[in-house]
Amino acid sequence: MPSFAGFWNRCAARRPLLTISLTNGAMGAAGDILAQTLVPQQQQTSGSTSQSTPSVAVQYNPWRTLRFFAYGCMFGPVAYRWYGFLDRRFPMSAVRGKMAATLGKRVAADQIAFAPVAIAAFFAVMGTMEGKNLSELKTGFRERYPEALAGNYVLWPAAQMLNFSIVPLIYRVPFSSLVSIVWNTYLSIVNGRKGVPSEQK
Repeated sequence: MPSFAGFWNRCAARRPLLTISLTNGAMGAAGDILAQTLVPQQQQTSGSTSQSTPSVAVQYNPWRTLRFFAYGCMFGPVAYRWYGFLDRRFPMSAVRGKMAATLGKRVAADQIAFAPVAIAAFFAVMGTMEGKNLSELKTGFRERYPEALAGNYVLWPAAQMLNFSIVPLIYRVPFSSLVSIVWNTYLSIVNGRKGVPSEQK
């Protein structure tokens, strides 16, 4: 583990955006694998009428995991730039009272301005990669977005308070990626269990 941490730090120092992109993609894929492993197939794919739960090997869809990996790779650099913007817009003060106020501003900006857009982008990008048309994207968005946004406000404000207060900028996306194993598992379940059927490749 120490050697891997050193390797990651060296890669991040040389190519931060690429390293963060691949790290976030790997965590997104891990969340989807966990979701597909834990959730029965009839909840994972639309149109399934089987009452029995097949083995993990039967229900696992590697193309879906690849889509989560691709989306994670795309989203990682966006999140890194956003966190950098929050640092510049709301610089942390050494004064305790001002520090708390700055932290509150960062979390509020993240959850009010960024999170709703990021979740909407997730469903739009994932639906497009699944081959859905505009009508199907709209239907899926109406069914899934409110639940996902509500789930976001349960998990992420507390996680981001920790992230913005003690985690250095270069590690914030990896920290979020670790939290995102839980979050991406949730999103994968929400994205796959209901709505417009998508073709299984």
